[in-house]
Amino acid sequence: MSAEPPVGHRETRQYERDEYFRILESVARENIEKVQGMMAEEGVDALVLNRTDNTRYLVGIGPYDSFSLSAEHGAVIPRDGEPTFLAAPRLAEDLADRHWLADVRSFSTGTEDAVDAFASVLDDHGAADGTVGLDPHMEFQFARQFGDALPRADVIDAGDLLYRARAVKSPKEIALIDEGLEIAEIGIEAGIEAVDVGVRECDVSGTIMKAMLDAGAAGAYALPAIVSSGVRWSRCQEFPSQKRIRRNEFVQLDEGPMYKGYYSELARMLFLGTPSDAQRDMYQATFQAHQAAIDAIEPGVSGQEVYEASREIFAEYGYEDSFTMGYIGHGIGTVAHEPPYIGPTANPTLEENMIVMIEPGLFNRGVAGVRFEDMVLVTDSGSKVLSRTAHPHHDKFV
Repeated sequence: MSAEPPVGHRETRQYERDEYFRILESVARENIEKVQGMMAEEGVDALVLNRTDNTRYLVGIGPYDSFSLSAEHGAVIPRDGEPTFLAAPRLAEDLADRHWLADVRSFSTGTEDAVDAFASVLDDHGAADGTVGLDPHMEFQFARQFGDALPRADVIDAGDLLYRARAVKSPKEIALIDEGLEIAEIGIEAGIEAVDVGVRECDVSGTIMKAMLDAGAAGAYALPAIVSSGVRWSRCQEFPSQKRIRRNEFVQLDEGPMYKGYYSELARMLFLGTPSDAQRDMYQATFQAHQAAIDAIEPGVSGQEVYEASREIFAEYGYEDSFTMGYIGHGIGTVAHEPPYIGPTANPTLEENMIVMIEPGLFNRGVAGVRFEDMVLVTDSGSKVLSRTAHPHHDKFV
């Protein structure tokens, strides 16, 4: 099928490629205002962030999802005033001329140099002897040296504050994520067209990736796109192989593109041929458990309660030992998996304008696996499924 955007799709995808990685200034400034308000309420004087999902969220910078860039770049978010971004010379020079953030500073790379540079910025912001929240994913060596460099500071973990801020989306964030979902749907629909008996999983994966990149994606959370079929999917192997797709087996397609700094995600099941009674039973159990989880979503409900609604359906079908016993859902935003989580120990309550991915699965090892995934917005009175792509072979299982 063609990878052309759907009718009514915005023309804002015609940005230079690097712009896709950077959250728009208006969105980032709303995020800064929210986080600074929370910092004031909780007595936090500054944040030091260096993982890209957090720097993207607050200053729009962070082209790669990496856990190992502690000494390469980072941001200082004061409780009041403008953030400061610190980077290795090459990146700092690039950003200084064209990023909306006014205070971009260069420093020599290396852990000790980076620590000294961040400590100096905190001193400039008057926070060197205050309460400083560190990125929850900061490397241990960097965090330890950072604490030593600020003997008067109260250094704390900023993870809870950041994830609470990120979990509730603004209207602008919701619009961006939904626009990115259109790209995910273009990719999945291209994959649906590519699936056929004898076609390799890796070839379908490549088709999905090309369609999403052509439609404006800046990348994806899973590289390559997830395509898994038959016995491989019964073990939930979330990567494509050179296996050829066969008749009368389930095929899983799953992908999530990044668009303007935010992720979206979608998964669908395909089936070429005529399902057996056992396959119909697995499909129906999973589909109904999936719908039960969506129906349970509303403000004030915990992730654990949503999980239980899904688990009860699997139990009715006799699949208590085969369904996903851990998390069956997760939040999504500047990283593909983030709070709130939906699972047996997920106690935080859902709030209006949270977005959760719902994906309970059923895996009968050596036989078959079934899992769908939809993006769901928590509304003021319930939930709204944002995904629009139909389940392509649903009629075979009713």
